[in-house]
Amino acid sequence: MTRSEFVKVNDRPCRFKMKSGKEVFGVIWENPGEPNPKYFFATLSERFDARNKSNVGVNVELDDIVGAELINSSLVG
Repeated sequence: MTRSEFVKVNDRPCRFKMKSGKEVFGVIWENPGEPNPKYFFATLSERFDARNKSNVGVNVELDDIVGAELINSSLVG
């Protein structure tokens, strides 16, 4: 996934298809506080229950994501 593709799904609930073939449901967001941004993944409950905690999320590379499908927000929570 390129950064321009990522911008459309940044911090929005999605189903992500990974290079490995696995599908994961959750949120990926950018941490822009560095020269090279880092991207983090968390499940929906982890992300939205703990938005202000800095230790939430697993580092992920955009190159490892081959697709993303937005989840209808009316179905979440």
